[in-house]
Amino acid sequence: MEICSSISVVKYLYKYVYKGPDRAIAVIERWVDTLSQENNPQAIIVNAEWQNHDEIKAYLEGCYVFASEASWHLFSFRMHDGTPSITCLAVHEPEMHTVVYNDNANIFKTVNSKQNQKTTLAEYFQANIDYPLARVVTYMDFPSLFTWTNGTKKWTIWQKGCCVGRLYFVSPSVGERYFLRTLLTKVKGVVYFKALRTINDVVHDTFKSACIALGLYDSDDEWNACLEEAVGMQTGA
Repeated sequence: MEICSSISVVKYLYKYVYKGPDRAIAVIERWVDTLSQENNPQAIIVNAEWQNHDEIKAYLEGCYVFASEASWHLFSFRMHDGTPSITCLAVHEPEMHTVVYNDNANIFKTVNSKQNQKTTLAEYFQANIDYPLARVVTYMDFPSLFTWTNGTKKWTIWQKGCCVGRLYFVSPSVGERYFLRTLLTKVKGVVYFKALRTINDVVHDTFKSACIALGLYDSDDEWNACLEEAVGMQTGA
């Protein structure tokens, strides 16, 4: 068997490391002015664009399908695939999660619905109660052992395959939510927000003080942890 051609490529999620500098092609054309005798600038522009409009060229530039891609379509091959799959993990403080609703919904019922109280973070706490296996990994690594079902909004144990978890970015300027995110990358087996603030049997008032008690801040450990997390998704300038 011989492979004549292929359209297989790698699509980078975060940055094109081999893309090179941006490039542009500029073409200078002379407009055809057929309405100058009317002294109507707007009409001249419209007519000039129409006179120079190349419909075939515009189609080829915008909708070009080369031979390999056409063959790929004819054989009904998959045009794209993603591996491994990515699960986005919510990061929010107690009772401060996002709730989505439409204009016709009853806002009070929507906000207080038990189903809308379920987030990947809230159900992570519940999974730590239900499954002993869940307590061996952090929230960020949770999707490697469990899969999130959007319909039921529950974590279930992986039967096959694998997944990578991605915590939503939180700026240090946000405050407590930033320190909450930091704790979620370090602490395992917690069953509620209060447990995240409990370090060596001491319940701290804030997530920040809990981070300091763990030695994650006020030292170089903060910057080391930040760089280690960035290695997998971002390159230097």
